[in-house]
Amino acid sequence: MPTPVSRRPLLIVLALSHAFPVFAAPQETDEQDMQAVRVTATRAQGFMPNTVEAGSFRGSDVMDVPSTVNVITREVLELQAAAGLYDALRNTAGVTRQQNGGDTWDQLVIRGIAVENRTNYRLNGSLPLMNFGQVSMENKERVEVLKGATALYYGFTSPAGVVNFVTKRAGSAPVNTVGLTLDDNGSAVASADVARRFGQRQEFGVRVNVAGGTLGSHLDGVGNGNRGFGSVALDWRLSERVRLRADLEYDKRRVTEQAGINLPPVVGGVIALPRPVDPRRLIGPDWARFETRSRNAQLRADIALSQDWALTLEAGHAETGRERNLPIFRFDSAANVASGAGRITGNSQFADVDSDMLRAELAGRFSTGALSHDLTLGVSGTDKSQAPVYQSTYTIPAQNLYDPVPIRNASFGAVPTRPTTAALDSRDKGLYLVDRIQLGQWQLIGGVRRVDYQSSQGANRYDVSETTPMAAVIWRARDDFSLYASMAEGLEEGEPAPTGSANEGTRMAPGVSKQKEIGARWRSGGGFLTQLALFDIERPGYYTNAANVFTADGEQRYRGVELSAQGRLTRRLSWQGSAQVLDPEFRDIGAAYDGKLPENAARRTASSFLAYDLDAVPGLSLTLGAYYTGKRPVNDLNQAWLGGVTLFSAGGRYATQAFGKRTTWQLNIDNAADKQYWAGAGTRLSAGLPRLVKLSMKVDL
Repeated sequence: MPTPVSRRPLLIVLALSHAFPVFAAPQETDEQDMQAVRVTATRAQGFMPNTVEAGSFRGSDVMDVPSTVNVITREVLELQAAAGLYDALRNTAGVTRQQNGGDTWDQLVIRGIAVENRTNYRLNGSLPLMNFGQVSMENKERVEVLKGATALYYGFTSPAGVVNFVTKRAGSAPVNTVGLTLDDNGSAVASADVARRFGQRQEFGVRVNVAGGTLGSHLDGVGNGNRGFGSVALDWRLSERVRLRADLEYDKRRVTEQAGINLPPVVGGVIALPRPVDPRRLIGPDWARFETRSRNAQLRADIALSQDWALTLEAGHAETGRERNLPIFRFDSAANVASGAGRITGNSQFADVDSDMLRAELAGRFSTGALSHDLTLGVSGTDKSQAPVYQSTYTIPAQNLYDPVPIRNASFGAVPTRPTTAALDSRDKGLYLVDRIQLGQWQLIGGVRRVDYQSSQGANRYDVSETTPMAAVIWRARDDFSLYASMAEGLEEGEPAPTGSANEGTRMAPGVSKQKEIGARWRSGGGFLTQLALFDIERPGYYTNAANVFTADGEQRYRGVELSAQGRLTRRLSWQGSAQVLDPEFRDIGAAYDGKLPENAARRTASSFLAYDLDAVPGLSLTLGAYYTGKRPVNDLNQAWLGGVTLFSAGGRYATQAFGKRTTWQLNIDNAADKQYWAGAGTRLSAGLPRLVKLSMKVDL
């Protein structure tokens, strides 16, 4: 039974919403206050983005970015009631889950390539976030996905791409919003969003987001979890030439984790997969806790040295601690797949990961004859560490996958005296230069990065120095149409051996990836953006061999075409859609692997989300979404495949006046058809989440 809803979170957010008096703010844009520092005020129009904040393109017009970039705006996040990372990224093509089903956190694959949890998630274009727990969305203005190799700006990153979270900030108008979200699992989460500007010239800005309450579980017979979140975004326009910013985030949450399903034994080179299970039935113990605590802090100073030159200084720290009692269901033999008979072996662990970042960047404009240059010179350093992991085990001798019974007893192993996964430390230092040369309708972009990288984990030590180039050409045929071609090299740390492999947690040697891409963009005056891209990525071959040892050998190649569109189709109809066709394969490894698809790489993915404002009922909007993932191999030997699945969402939002205040009611239904399916694979399968019904209310005070 769900526990009673506490009134405390709602009382707290109501108090916060009245903590500051309302000040009228002048209607001045950031450009007026910071003439020499480029700050773009209008980042999006509804579903359509205007600018990009990721990579070396920070603040650039989306039409001038020579690689694939997908943006999920605040309007889309709110209409979909997005509560986590995958909720946002399902709107972009080529994104699939890996191992986890979404009940705890989101571990993702983009373009068939695993997104590295320590390097590929960024806050405000810079700070590496540690993606080992769910990402809160209450304070996010937008989510960007810059796909492909990004070494020029970010150093060692997976060529899947970088996911960038842009935080909300105080604008010219005050914000004073409280809300409450309920769902049919028994969740009740209250929230508040407060923003003000202060000072004689409104030079101080503060934005506070808080949320907290009960997290109900979709698992039958499981008690509720909880979460608490708080963030502060500060900015100070110290003068017309200096602007300071700070972001602080804290998130804590606890839920019960469903058991993962270990792949059944191989028979004759084939794995017979179990049928999808009822995701509401608890397979593991009800004490399988998943608890995370995350803290992020970021500082930034923008200094206009002149009308044409600016200096940016940044520093940040991110850390995540995670306690987990992961249960894994195992079949004793392939013959038991039909009956569902098996056992559970689990592990209890605490992981502590963190990163520290420093960056200094000089950007300016100058001319050489008829050529106009936008030059960026920067230096950055990132230190990442993971504390040693002491993993103990437990065993539950009997359980049935299809008809599970409550767990009464378990046998616990001794707590190890030596780490089961050694401490990991890495340092990534880089010096980079980018020159964007403009001549009429043409832009030529050249860049280079020099990297020094060291890492150590137990007996594995790496010391690498590399120089990576990037080159691109853009043709702005018209203001609303552009073509581009680009090539870039990427650097990646080497993937860690996944959970369940014989060398679990061991990181492979660093490697170099290469990418080529051509694309086109069209942006209509009515607020609609269409993008088309063809890409070719080559990277080191990472795979789990027949002996269950994760290793690096040969090459992986990913060729594909991607189409996306977002914005306003008519005065009442908005749409965000995407589709990708991918041709991934292993090469130069051996007959057993060559031509095979990397695990979890879907050849076809697509998404579509529509929002319609009804003329007949002012304030009422209806939404409909469809998200397709094609069939995927469960492992690198392609011994079994997850079937393709299409999930549907539906919703409605009604905005009205109640007691003189703007009040918004919203209903969202995810997995509306309540499909049972396998959401992710790897060394284990994960069940997809069941249908979820959310009801939310928001009041602008």
